[in-house]
Amino acid sequence: MNPPRAIHVIIIAEALPAHIEEVHAVMAEVANLSRMEEGCLRYDVYADRDHPTRMNTIELWQDQAALDRHLASPHVRSGVMQLIGRMAGLPQLRVLTPVVEELND
Repeated sequence: MNPPRAIHVIIIAEALPAHIEEVHAVMAEVANLSRMEEGCLRYDVYADRDHPTRMNTIELWQDQAALDRHLASPHVRSGVMQLIGRMAGLPQLRVLTPVVEELND
């Protein structure tokens, strides 16, 4: 039986220009708390170079259970509530399946 594979997640969201600094602050707080979660292997937040209001998270979770716990965590729920009215539409959550992946053992 193969061990569970790590779960790769990308979230893409568009901040309203008038709220970009608030969005950065909320996303930084969520990232800091997420990095302390059991099963979080990586959690980074980036602004798109060509579209500075477009925010991207790149996340790596130990397994699906870790991701599920994260998505249900109080700090994620709080962050989502704080971003209402500051984002242009809903974020896109993309869970990735590897096609070619380099594993560092």
